Amino acid sequence: MEAGAPNPPPPPEEPRPELTPKEVASSTDPQERMEGLRAWVAQLDRKLGTRFYAIAAAVVLALAAAIVAIVLVLGVKDDSATNAQLDDVRKDLAGVKREASTAADEDLAAFDERLTELESAVGSLRSDQNSSDREISVIQDDIDELRDDVSQLESAPPSDSSGNGSSSSDSP
Repeated sequence: MEAGAPNPPPPPEEPRPELTPKEVASSTDPQERMEGLRAWVAQLDRKLGTRFYAIAAAVVLALAAAIVAIVLVLGVKDDSATNAQLDDVRKDLAGVKREASTAADEDLAAFDERLTELESAVGSLRSDQNSSDREISVIQDDIDELRDDVSQLESAPPSDSSGNGSSSSDSP
């Protein structure tokens, strides 16, 4: 071992532009050719790594979408009705329709009957009103005649005490 100064670090290498495979092949120095090939392989490795991750992510997303689709299809299949179930629902609906129609017809008949009763009651009230109007008219006529009689009696000359109802000026 030598007790000398430590070896200085190697000078930093200048960044060399990456060479294309043709440039590497045309170079004459085997060391340069090896370094160029290594740089090219490293670049190719980076590109392939990025593509691998992108393709892997796409495959994972496609698998997830396929699983979701299968679950949805199975769920729809379980929730779907059979033809027999649909026929049962149709029969039930037809029965409900018939019952509703019958109930509506019965209600309509009851309303019609009630309307007829009300019409006859109104007709009866009108005839009662007409007869009451006639009676009131007769009573008013009687009152008018009585007033006329009272006014004639009040305007007539007083009668004599004999009670014959004629005045002394009426005799011959």
